[in-house]
Amino acid sequence: MKKIITDLNIGRSNSGLDMFCDLTLNEQHLYRMKCESFVANLMKYIRLCMTGHREPKYWNTQYGERNITAINVKADGDVDITVDNWIDYNGGNVQMLCIQGVHGLEGLNGQFSIHEGETPYIHQRISRYNWRIKGIAPSVTGEWDGASGIGIGSYHKTEWWDSYQRMPLRWFPIIGTDDRPVKASDLCLPGYFKRGCNQGNVSLSSVLTDQKSSKFTISRPFTNESGVVKQIAEIGLKSALYGNDMLMARDILGSPVNLDHASTLSLDYEILSEIENFNQDTDLNGSNGGWTEQFMHALHRCANPNASHTYGVEWNLACGLGGGGTGISPGTSTNVHSWQFGVRLGEDNKFVSMTDTNLTPDDNNKHGISHGYEDGALVHHGMHIGDLVIDDVVNEVYFPVERIFENRGANPITVREIGLYGNRTNSNAYSPRLLARRALAEVDQFTIQPGESVKVGFNCKAVV
Repeated sequence: MKKIITDLNIGRSNSGLDMFCDLTLNEQHLYRMKCESFVANLMKYIRLCMTGHREPKYWNTQYGERNITAINVKADGDVDITVDNWIDYNGGNVQMLCIQGVHGLEGLNGQFSIHEGETPYIHQRISRYNWRIKGIAPSVTGEWDGASGIGIGSYHKTEWWDSYQRMPLRWFPIIGTDDRPVKASDLCLPGYFKRGCNQGNVSLSSVLTDQKSSKFTISRPFTNESGVVKQIAEIGLKSALYGNDMLMARDILGSPVNLDHASTLSLDYEILSEIENFNQDTDLNGSNGGWTEQFMHALHRCANPNASHTYGVEWNLACGLGGGGTGISPGTSTNVHSWQFGVRLGEDNKFVSMTDTNLTPDDNNKHGISHGYEDGALVHHGMHIGDLVIDDVVNEVYFPVERIFENRGANPITVREIGLYGNRTNSNAYSPRLLARRALAEVDQFTIQPGESVKVGFNCKAVV
């Protein structure tokens, strides 16, 4: 079977979703940097909200941040950590402990798993408030300042419960002091500067869209109240609502910022989606496309600092309607056509505009190639959303979104555009919206002959 797959990127300029950050110190602009680090959590939840079903293995950090109140470096090589509130339930099911922002003790911050192959050291639970990191003491040097450090407990979930079916909401910038390299699997900022820092209110701009791009800005000020100079070396984006602390981006600053006591550092994150190879002639200048304004509106809704939780259906993209094991099974009362969600094909390769709302943009009544057995139609076979791959070696995170199309008519059909449709809101009243579109140059177009089946899809990929 012929297979046609094209990348739908996150983290590359002019090719999908990207991010930049402006840094300002005491109202003086320092520099603008391109961010490189949408980490795996963002991709996990985009995939999860496309399927609305099950995720084989993902980190859930619903226990939230806990202040560290005591650290005991033991002679036997272990380090005991005490926090100010329970970090799990009675079952003790925490499998990853994230220690962040401990100052004075070098080597303690990081992610510690009960699975020895995942991190250099392992941890164990002593009680709800006490945790032991095994064998790390020889790598820890210095003396804790007694007033810093946060712990977050995480665990692997093997099933997506209805009560947690939501995208992490209320995005906000954070800062830290650790400069270790970014990994796609990062769950925290090791040097997270929170205790001793006045983290200001988060502000969110509206979505600004033209034909080529769509963007919005998330801003936040940070004032150092620790009494000492802090060297800010890392920045990030995280989400927290109802105890879920999800890191979605982390970057190391090219030039660290010395933040004096009482000084204020402000971050302005610009979330930007641009059409790749935007032009007026696809045949002449090549294929083009990317995420559309509809997708940006979905992200904007999640980033809102005042976003609220609608139980069970938060940010339900529903790209996997009718997709079997990775699909959504709506009730009969929803009266939707599953083939209208997910990957769809069209015959019009007019250049992609950020404001496109359908395939075949010059004919608002057509919406691409319809589902059927007659000439000019294609049979849409379910929808498959593949497993998430997290590769810390090349720092990539990706998953495929694919569908098989079959031509049961008597005439060949030439495909000149590929689209991805999904729900845009947190509603079970499903309505297909164009989340991404790619117009194909002549060299990239393909024909589905009578009796032929072709697998077509997008590879959703974040490059850290």
